[in-house]
Amino acid sequence: MPQDTQSRVFLRPLTEDDFTEKYLAWFADPEVTRFLEAENITREDAIDHLRQGRVNDAWRLYAICLTGSEQHIGNLKIGPIHWKHKLSDLVTIIGDRGVWGRGLAREAIRQGAQIAFEELGLRKLSASIDSANTGSIKAYTAAGFEVETSLKHQFMHPGPDGTTLSDKVYVSCFNPDFSAGNGS
Repeated sequence: MPQDTQSRVFLRPLTEDDFTEKYLAWFADPEVTRFLEAENITREDAIDHLRQGRVNDAWRLYAICLTGSEQHIGNLKIGPIHWKHKLSDLVTIIGDRGVWGRGLAREAIRQGAQIAFEELGLRKLSASIDSANTGSIKAYTAAGFEVETSLKHQFMHPGPDGTTLSDKVYVSCFNPDFSAGNGS
C-alpha cells in the first residue's frame, strides 16, 4: 500500500507478531482503555480476534505505525463490515500514550477511510464515541467525519462525587464516489 510521504503515520496489516508485551500493556493501562470495551486482553485473545476477522471477512485490522521509525503506536479496525449495505465502523486506538495529542489518530483515520472507500468499496463509515472522549471526537471530525447524532446518557463513569453520565456520539463519513441515489 503506498504511503503518503507527508503523513507522520502509515497503516499496515496487523499480524500476530505485533502482539508483544508492550502491545498487551496498552490494554492493561486504565488511561488507554478508559473508553474501550476491550481491556486486559491476552495474546491469545488478540490472536483469536485477528483470525476471526479474517475467517469471517468481518473486519480488517491494521497497525498504526510512525513513518520513519515504523514504531507500532496503535490500531485501526475497519469493521464489523456489513457488505450488503457497504457500511462499516472505523475504530482507532492510540495505545502509546507518549504520542497522544499530536494529531496522529486523525491521520490514521483519514488513511483508514481511504482504504475502506478505495480498496474495500464501502460507502459509509461510522464510529460511536463516548462524549467524554473529546480527543476522539476531535480526531474524527478533523479527519472529515461529521457528528450524525447522539444518544443521551449511554455511559456511566464512577467518580469521587458519584456516578456521572455521558452521551454516545455517532460520527460518520461518506464515500464521495457514492451519491444518495446511484446505488453503485
